[in-house]
Amino acid sequence: MAPTVVLIRHGEALHKIAASSDTWKHEWELPDPELTKKGLEQCSKLAADLEERLPFSGDECRIVVSPLKRTLQTVRHGLQWLRNLDVPVEVRAEWQETSDSPCDIGTEVALLRKDWPDFDFSGLDPVYPQKIGLYKASEDAFRQRASFAIRWLFERPEKCIVVVTHSGFLKRALNTGESDRFQNVEYRIYEFDDDSEEPRLREIDRRKPLESHPDAEERQS
Repeated sequence: MAPTVVLIRHGEALHKIAASSDTWKHEWELPDPELTKKGLEQCSKLAADLEERLPFSGDECRIVVSPLKRTLQTVRHGLQWLRNLDVPVEVRAEWQETSDSPCDIGTEVALLRKDWPDFDFSGLDPVYPQKIGLYKASEDAFRQRASFAIRWLFERPEKCIVVVTHSGFLKRALNTGESDRFQNVEYRIYEFDDDSEEPRLREIDRRKPLESHPDAEERQS
């Protein structure tokens, strides 16, 4: 039976701060930004909320995460309770963000391994962090990557997979519009649609962040 899937957007990151001060160019030029203090606080709230609501034991789960620092940090600070249950963390390139701006281009893997030694990088595509092939910044590549990512989840043996990723890629993977973008640390729970010929996720629940975000985010990643 295909797993239940929990999709989470990362906490607030430093390139978001640049956007709020009207320096749009600097937002995108900041390389592989980390979480802000607010983003770390959001992760703590995510942990408290999701631990109470996730109906699976540790040995039934797997965590999958984008290789960008803001998603890796969200796992460390928002899903540590799962890590304490020995849930493995697998870093996968297909869940990275879509653009080829510096804020969405990752750090060299050798450096990431030093900061996250307990995460599994063995399945990370060796072309990472290059934006080539499946990871090109084009709508055609986004669709192909989304299809690959969803099928990979569908074929997993776990009962539950928790994915930490980005709003831009989630928009393509779920085929949703701008008005339905994930907010920071928002999570939605899915099952696979039995009536679909191709693996397709069907939403069964969602949880908005535990605080409001009044600022408009027209360019989120």
